[in-house]
Amino acid sequence: YRLTQMKAHAAAIAALERVVDIAPDEPQSWRDLALAQADAGQIQVAVDNLWRVVSTPWSGRFPHIEIVALTELNAIVARAHAANVTVDTSAIAPALLRHMPLGLRVTLAWDADNTDIDLHVVDPNGEEAYFGRRLTYQGAAMSPDFTGGYGPEEFALKVAKPGRYTVRARFYGHNQQIVAPSTTLMMELTTDFGTPRQQSRNVVLRLSGRSQMADVGEFEVATGEGAR
Repeated sequence: YRLTQMKAHAAAIAALERVVDIAPDEPQSWRDLALAQADAGQIQVAVDNLWRVVSTPWSGRFPHIEIVALTELNAIVARAHAANVTVDTSAIAPALLRHMPLGLRVTLAWDADNTDIDLHVVDPNGEEAYFGRRLTYQGAAMSPDFTGGYGPEEFALKVAKPGRYTVRARFYGHNQQIVAPSTTLMMELTTDFGTPRQQSRNVVLRLSGRSQMADVGEFEVATGEGAR
């Protein structure tokens, strides 16, 4: 996660390829690698690996991850086409290739299995989206709760109302015997997701203890502009 945040593409990909070797039966291994490859400009292999996440039957511990990965796959393909980059999508069912850009997207992933972390986003109306309130007045949608480990949890908003947004993470602790007492999480904030104007920022944190609510970050959406 730190290497990804630092844009150290080659080192990040090498580390994530090792993760895939160790845990090929966990979809997050392939998703993390695919996103690092896309960030490095390796579009075709990134799309292929995301399609693996979408098309493979995974354990019931990983609900909704195929939907998250499909959203990311379509965004990568759309941006590639806008940049006149050819992507082979012949292996993908045409009905699943549909570009759905977002004004604002927040994802939260973490590095420990059997760990429950919840994504919370407070919008400019003061309304808080989380697993217990998955739909908001403004039109945002929160993905289902991930309680088995790794995430990602996703906050998606088609049109972002100007104002201040606060991202929080509640760490409930581990449900396994582990050596490390802490969990590393990575939050990615993206504006104009899936368009040529897309901009992303990553925040990496270490959390420990139980029932800890951490402020991951605040950002502001200005009228006619992206977030800062």
